[in-house]
Amino acid sequence: MATVVWIHGGACNGNTQSFLNAEEPTVIDLVTDFGIEVLYHHALVTDMGEQTKALLNSIINGERELDVLVVEGTIINGPNGTGRYDMFLGRPFKDWVADLAPKSFVTVGVGECASFGGVPSTAPNPSDSEGLQFRKGKRGGFLGESFVARSGLPVINIPGCPAHPDWISHIRDFVNQDDTRMTGGGGVSCRWPGQASGIHGGGHNHNKTFG
Repeated sequence: MATVVWIHGGACNGNTQSFLNAEEPTVIDLVTDFGIEVLYHHALVTDMGEQTKALLNSIINGERELDVLVVEGTIINGPNGTGRYDMFLGRPFKDWVADLAPKSFVTVGVGECASFGGVPSTAPNPSDSEGLQFRKGKRGGFLGESFVARSGLPVINIPGCPAHPDWISHIRDFVNQDDTRMTGGGGVSCRWPGQASGIHGGGHNHNKTFG
């Protein structure tokens, strides 16, 4: 069963609303038929506060494995690099992302804001917002150009404002512990539902973008 944590940064919540309207597969299908365990999503689980903090810390400390980290919204660095314009569970949201992303098998940026910074990163950008691995069209972003998750893949971007619901559900569906195997070349071979083969990792020096 593949575990998913979905956390929300600087954005309008539109990608969550889009995801909840997915049809092929639906959110329910992902849980009941495709073996997806949603550890945290603010609209899908009942845990909050200290329970969520304990869960995320257990992943960071290596006590629990995370397969898919989904980030919705920009990474807010302001004011003055502190990230305190966007607090989550007592810490700047950006600090949670920095700690969780290297622990996940894949890291997904869902929507334009998480992928490239979106409208919030447009000049004069008072919140100092950026995407996970891009700031507008420039590589790097919050995690840096060289970031890769445990799979060896850089951030998987699903752009759109909001992203199409089926794009979102499929990126979650193709990464699961039964279908995914690390390849000898240091990448990952992943299968989309209904396909014989899918995405193959190699020398990853750029982001994968779907949509």
